[in-house]
Amino acid sequence: MKIKSYSQILISQVTLWRSKGVRGPVDIWVRNGLVEKIEASSQFKEIPPEYQIIEGRGKCVLPAGIDLQTHLRIPGQPQKETPFTGIRAALRGGYLGLLAMPNTNPVIDCVKVVQLTRTELQEAVASYGVDVFLSAAITLSQKGERLVEAQKLRDAGVSALTDDGRGVERAEVMMGALKASSLTGLPLLQHAEFSGHGGCIHEGPIQRDFRLVPYSEEPEWRMVERDLELLKQFPGARYHVLHVSSKKTLDLISEAKRNNLQLTCEASPHHLTFCVEDIQSNNTAFKMNPPLRTRSDRDALQRGLESGLVDFVATDHAPHEKEAKQDFGSAAFGTIGLETSLRALLALVKAKKLRESRLVEVFSAGPARFLGVSNLHGDICEKRIFRAVLIDTKKSSQISESDFESQSKNSCFIGTELPGEIQGVFNGKTVTTF
Repeated sequence: MKIKSYSQILISQVTLWRSKGVRGPVDIWVRNGLVEKIEASSQFKEIPPEYQIIEGRGKCVLPAGIDLQTHLRIPGQPQKETPFTGIRAALRGGYLGLLAMPNTNPVIDCVKVVQLTRTELQEAVASYGVDVFLSAAITLSQKGERLVEAQKLRDAGVSALTDDGRGVERAEVMMGALKASSLTGLPLLQHAEFSGHGGCIHEGPIQRDFRLVPYSEEPEWRMVERDLELLKQFPGARYHVLHVSSKKTLDLISEAKRNNLQLTCEASPHHLTFCVEDIQSNNTAFKMNPPLRTRSDRDALQRGLESGLVDFVATDHAPHEKEAKQDFGSAAFGTIGLETSLRALLALVKAKKLRESRLVEVFSAGPARFLGVSNLHGDICEKRIFRAVLIDTKKSSQISESDFESQSKNSCFIGTELPGEIQGVFNGKTVTTF
């Protein structure tokens, strides 16, 4: 990974992907980190000598991504991820913004820990220029009992509240959280799962071969069903469902949206790519929460992503050391996703299951609006800071451990052929190459 500074560049004859549509070939002129001009390509154009030319023929450029669910493991879990490895992983995958999850040690549930987390991240953020937004827990220590002080956390700059890793099980606590959301404007990100099921992976070949407890979709959809009833009492709340995994849950969300309830949801790249039949017996990175489900569930998520029912893609990047992922029965839940997410979405584009403009919406523009930073992220247009990813869409490669910057290598995509080669991530006056 190399970071270089530049003053003027011209990306010539490139295809520009935006959430508003696809345009190309175009020439993109960038001066001092700002997009100076975007115009139709012409081979007869006079190019001032101070401009560095980047050949874009056969390539695309799109806004850099924002991931709404990243487990940076900061503070307190350096054996899983460090500030530098996590942020480098984001860059490797084309992300310039992350929403860090609070299930850390200690849990991010008060202003003091927010400040501690920012201090630990400060050097890596300054070195690589990736914006890290912080979420805080919904309940103290994520125990599901007492609510955090949402207003103080918002004033401290927290962007969202979530008990990610577990669901808010008590209805009265969730009602209090929805009320706090409506008062502060902070979104609630619900990890939809009622505990007590003891499940490991969805019913399927590996589950039966290893005699593992099956993990059905019921704990997920029942919590979403409960929450949607509560949401009717708090129309000003911002309710978001993390990592939807089942068609049943999607059906509930679809009905709620038709009835004008205000909510959003996301899918993870692994749930959009794999199903339970794809689980490999020798790769415990295929154990995640929620688990991979049926082909029908996977296909419903793909359709929902293209139609707009699924609002965003978020990686649920969950790094673990090797000792935590030894066998399916005892392994921790989680797979990493920052480095492979964009290429997994390119695979859906290649398969004609996702439009290019829709990819930009779920990867970049939509998450930027969700966090209220669409003035800085999510688009490429004149007079804006150039935050973009340059991709050679003609190339493809099989994912291997060498593709990862993360401290951990627990990826379910290892061995999978994915299209696209990320050739540069532009961030104002710098470009990162790999």
